[in-house]
Amino acid sequence: MARITVEDSLKVAKTRFGLVALASKRARQLLKGAKPLMDSKNREIVLALREIAEEKVVYAYPEYLKGTKEDFKPIPDNTEFIGDEEYIE
Repeated sequence: MARITVEDSLKVAKTRFGLVALASKRARQLLKGAKPLMDSKNREIVLALREIAEEKVVYAYPEYLKGTKEDFKPIPDNTEFIGDEEYIE
């Protein structure tokens, strides 16, 4: 893999938030001296993304990811929240 892209890693992580959480956790492990799972001369964050893209690093509980995108429902703009009356101009 000559270049790593976010899209390569997203195939494994499923969501951008999940990718950030997984990559930052793995990069911290590498910075603290964890053994790399593949050969690379890149910095720790790039190595973490490469490991994720190659599916060498995955979530501890991948079953929690099932239906992640399908279960997401955006909040409509006209939704009122408790305490909103204080901010109405």
